Amino acid sequence: MLNKSRETWLKIGVAALVGLYLLDHFILPSAMGSWKAQSTRLETLQTKVVRGRRILQNERSIRSRWTQMQTTDLNEDSSTAENDVYKALNRWSQNSRTSFTSLTFSPWRNHDEGYETYECRATVLGDQASLGRLIYELETDPLPARVEDCEMTARDAQGKQINLALKFSFVRIGAAVKNAR
Repeated sequence: MLNKSRETWLKIGVAALVGLYLLDHFILPSAMGSWKAQSTRLETLQTKVVRGRRILQNERSIRSRWTQMQTTDLNEDSSTAENDVYKALNRWSQNSRTSFTSLTFSPWRNHDEGYETYECRATVLGDQASLGRLIYELETDPLPARVEDCEMTARDAQGKQINLALKFSFVRIGAAVKNAR
């Protein structure tokens, strides 16, 4: 009788060990993986909800900025738009007391999102203050322009004459607005 009881306890122990082994190697890892994936999804969703709430809170300012961008957009006629660009370049040069030593324009480039860019590479000569003013003029102008690359090089030992290599682009969003309507 004692042997039967002992045999029963051994069977229960072996079954428990096999059960723990299966639980440790097969069930728990898949459950842990799905729990981690679920917590990652929850964190992503929480981040999106916070971002969405922030956008909703700023809706009025975002819409007014978008309206402003539409009103200051470059003309859909490329030659008129390029004329506006040349006028802006002249205005920036005069306001900053700099001189463009070279200007190179790339052709208009269409983007899949429905907007176009007009890229310009320029070399400008001036002192540090005037070049800083030029960049300020470019960034604050109502035309949709953006500085993409900027490199300054001193032309003299005192640093009074600085050469600025500048890459900037203009954007035309008219096509995107038409597609949205």
